[in-house]
Amino acid sequence: MVAATAAAVLTCCSSNAPGRPTTDATIEIVAPAPNAVVGPHVQLAMQLVGARLVSPALTGGAINGNEGHIHLLLDGQLIAMPYRLDIDLGNLTRGTHTVEAEFVASDHLPFANRPVAAVTFAVR
Repeated sequence: MVAATAAAVLTCCSSNAPGRPTTDATIEIVAPAPNAVVGPHVQLAMQLVGARLVSPALTGGAINGNEGHIHLLLDGQLIAMPYRLDIDLGNLTRGTHTVEAEFVASDHLPFANRPVAAVTFAVR
């Protein structure tokens, strides 16, 4: 069994995006838990506070700090832009995995204060 390392759930500091809008939103990954050892079929659950999701297809118009969508990465690779706060990650390979979720503006670019959550877990 591979032990998972702890991962932080946080709202990051400043970004390299001068002139970008900010957001009061926070995002958290509530499942799987940090260091969890799970089966290969993984259900991801997130919590978004202070904002609402809009469709990733809606990219025009004014950018609003309390509207956006999520970019979801698994092991550093973009895998989805879900319109929901829960997603089936499917059958993952055995070993340690890290999933990262970032709440981004409706234009697919990060907010100046990047709300990001990450968790590392192991698949047995």
